[in-house]
Parts: sequence; structure tokens; C-alpha cells
Amino acid sequence: MGFQYRYNGKSKMDARIIELLRDHAELVPFCPEVECGMEIPRPPMRLETGPRGVRLIVIETGEDVTDQMREWAENRLLQMERLDLAAFVFKSGSPSCGLKCQVFNRQGKELPLDGQGYFSKLVRKKFPEMLICQETDFPEIAEKLRF
Repeated sequence: MGFQYRYNGKSKMDARIIELLRDHAELVPFCPEVECGMEIPRPPMRLETGPRGVRLIVIETGEDVTDQMREWAENRLLQMERLDLAAFVFKSGSPSCGLKCQVFNRQGKELPLDGQGYFSKLVRKKFPEMLICQETDFPEIAEKLRF
């Protein structure tokens, strides 16, 4: 959407998506990491697996921010339930939003697992019938949206 919400304070706007959707739907931008209280810029995070399952970990410090994200997400998903949402378009590769993400062990080694961003996984569980995709799926996915 053009907001500078990324961990490094930059934007990864994809104008194709905005062009394809803006005349057909109200776009509701959000960033789980920012909305749950993380700063911009912020240290990068990744998904790590350990004794407590897959967790959202700040790479630099090892801080586990999973509970912070979960608490915010529970509230935000209840709010989103009241909206007339047609689809979610997530940011690929994001440990919060990616539909396919790398998963690491506690030592930082990438594992051969198909990970899913922490928030996008919660969205899929809450809205199992909803069209959920990521920006890399465009423009092909636009054909599935009935305008």
C-alpha cells in the first residue's frame, strides 16, 4: 500500500495490486507488527521452532514476541470479523504475514519446513472460507475476485 511499515522503515508497495483493486473494493491496510506495538524501524524477526512450537523471534536479541502478537491478534481478528471483508492480501516472506516462510531452529539454521507467518496462520484459522493470498499471487488472483 506504500506505507513505510517494514522492519527497515521502507515500503514494498506493489502498485499492480492497488490498480487492480482500488475501483472495486475498499482497501483496508494494516501491519500486524506495527499494530501490536512494534517500532519502525525494528530488528528483523524470523520463525523459530523449539520446545514451545514455532515462535516469532527477534533475530538480534532472541526476544520472543509471539505472545505480544497473539494478544493483539485475538482482538484485531474480532474487529475484522465485523467488517465485510472479501479477501486478505499478505506480504510474502514475512514472519508475520507470509503464507510461506522460512523456519529456523534456535541456532539459526534454516529447516526444510513449510512455515506460515504467525498472523496469516491465525487469519486462515479464523476465516477458513476467505480468499487469502499474497502480493506475489497478482495479477492471477484478481481473476478469482468477482467485481
